[in-house]
Amino acid sequence: MRKKQSNEGNKVGERNYETEDYKGKDQVSVGMATTHEQVSDYYMSGECVPVSDSTEDQPPMPREK
Repeated sequence: MRKKQSNEGNKVGERNYETEDYKGKDQVSVGMATTHEQVSDYYMSGECVPVSDSTEDQPPMPREK
């Protein structure tokens, strides 16, 4: 028997940050406002460094054995 698919994920995935999210009480609004604040703070700090496309100067990704 197949489970009925929910479109709730699409609603959340298509959503963009709005200034009203700071006043929102639902989980998505709080998450959007928090993420926006973190990104804004990081950007304004001036620490944004372009990432190289070269794999030579990137540390190896840790793998579990």
